Amino acid sequence: MELPRVHRLALALLPVLVLSGGCDNSERNERIADVDKKPVEDAEEAKRIEERKIKREAEAKAKAEAEEQVRVEIAKIAVLPAKKPKKLDEACQGAVDAHDRFMQRLHTGESLAAWNSTKENELPMSFVQCAAADSIEAAICQSNALDAASPALKDHHKDIVDACIAKFAPARPAALAGGGGGAIPKRPN
Repeated sequence: MELPRVHRLALALLPVLVLSGGCDNSERNERIADVDKKPVEDAEEAKRIEERKIKREAEAKAKAEAEEQVRVEIAKIAVLPAKKPKKLDEACQGAVDAHDRFMQRLHTGESLAAWNSTKENELPMSFVQCAAADSIEAAICQSNALDAASPALKDHHKDIVDACIAKFAPARPAALAGGGGGAIPKRPN
């Protein structure tokens, strides 16, 4: 007598069902225990997350306050002195000399040694940047500000120079400043 197809399938699956251990509930019980512990862990995790958030916000606030303090200090020293040179190249040479004095005065150790080894390349670039601003006032502001800078500003040379250029250099058209707004000039007819 031949068994119907459904019975043959049931007989074939019987060993699989027996070997699968259908009565073992230990994994299910562990999941239930984990769910019971979860509110306590979630509360602890939420507390840690809140502490990290408060710490990040405090660090960001301290950083913003320090940056504001640097801006205020730079604004105080970015002024024109009473004596002004008459020529741009003299004013820019004064700014270059002030740059070297700034580095010699405020840096020590390896950073000073690195500056002394590269200043022959750096100082001409400072002169070119000063001359490109095309402003005697910006150049003498740089000299004055770099000479008056406190040790707290030792890593802010570029900020000092940029503040003087922004304050005293004339605004340049985008075409002269290397821009042009991305527009293609019209062809002459």
